[in-house]
Amino acid sequence: MPPVKNKAFRIIEGLSEISGYLSGFAILAATLIIVEQVVLRYVFNAATIWQVEIAVYLLIAATFLGAPYGLKHNAHINIDMVIYKLPSRFRYRLDIATSLIAMLFCIVLSWRGCVMWWEAWEGKWLSSSLLSTPLIYPYAIIPLGMILTSLQYVIKIRELVKKSHA
Repeated sequence: MPPVKNKAFRIIEGLSEISGYLSGFAILAATLIIVEQVVLRYVFNAATIWQVEIAVYLLIAATFLGAPYGLKHNAHINIDMVIYKLPSRFRYRLDIATSLIAMLFCIVLSWRGCVMWWEAWEGKWLSSSLLSTPLIYPYAIIPLGMILTSLQYVIKIRELVKKSHA
């Protein structure tokens, strides 16, 4: 996408970029934790307690924090064999429509994620594992990632609208 001139959009783009790096770090950390668990369990025959739960939380973070980064860099999966045969004007309209639907989905997921986070906050929910992680932390990842993805869709839709009028 071309550089964004609006200050709010530049902030969103910067946050999306940071979220992508956090996502990559989460994948690396989850991988190292899983390797550590395998070595402890199968080489040293030692019990493991926290590795699986933390790795799952990190992979959830990688998914939801990686979404705005992927959208910003147009790295999401596209099935475009048929779409490229359509006239460009129709393609832009279709891209705008699908982006609006996806943004609406992200907004609903953000809202439901906020509700779930709030319930975990009020109920002081803990994971049922030996680790007893306060669930407000992993539950915060869902609305955070989806709000940022929704905002990144606003930028994408704006750029598509400008491009379709050009």
